Amino acid sequence: MIDLMNETNFRAKTFVIITIFVLLLMSCGSRPYVNPSCTLPSGVNLEEALVHSREDLAHLECEVLFDSYYGRLIEVAKRDPGMENKRKFSDFLEWANNEGIIDKIQARNYYNRYFNTTFMSLPDKYNVCSSCAERNQKDLEIRLEEELGQKEEGLLRACQDKNAYYIAADQYNSIMLLLDATCTACRN
Repeated sequence: MIDLMNETNFRAKTFVIITIFVLLLMSCGSRPYVNPSCTLPSGVNLEEALVHSREDLAHLECEVLFDSYYGRLIEVAKRDPGMENKRKFSDFLEWANNEGIIDKIQARNYYNRYFNTTFMSLPDKYNVCSSCAERNQKDLEIRLEEELGQKEEGLLRACQDKNAYYIAADQYNSIMLLLDATCTACRN
């Protein structure tokens, strides 16, 4: 009789332990998934917008919106201008690269398009005359003009670095003049 009672207690205890174990496993699997909101930053404080962007972009679901976040950060920086914004954007791009959101080439490209006087739209290696086909020349001119606009937003409006912007604008004018002269020579 005592053996039967011990066996029943053993089964009851085993049942309770297994039940608790199963409930614990089920509760781990039923934790709600938090879907990030991926809301673009707003406001007039660049530092707050950068913190917000880092928090959102840390979620895989938000990474695909990196271009939109970067564009919005430029807009916020234009409302919070200062020379230190170059460093803030450099730090942000380095963080994005370290997190695997963008690669080094992309980070360099983002930074240089807005905060460097060098034009990224110029191809590294190309046949000069092949760029002079009417369609190619127009495409290159459009890309250079767009990049000058980005430099205006970054250098002039977000950083208030007039000297750097004027250097970029002078380079743009020189490139356009040289492109026009080269294409005229290639066509003749």
